[in-house]
Amino acid sequence: INPAHYPEFSIEVIDMMAAIWGKETAAAHCEMCAFKYKLRAGSKPNQPVELDLQKAAWYLSKAKELRDA
Repeated sequence: INPAHYPEFSIEVIDMMAAIWGKETAAAHCEMCAFKYKLRAGSKPNQPVELDLQKAAWYLSKAKELRDA
């Protein structure tokens, strides 16, 4: 789920977003991304549905983490 280009910065981009726009806004962004991945699951050629669902689950988990912090 975390491609090689993700660790380009010292912290994850989603954590930067939370620092800039606040945890609630970043959590809402995560929920919207999860919605997008669920809605489009299986639409990309040569990409299994399970990968999209894993990405959606990651975003929902991150949203919960941001709200619980």
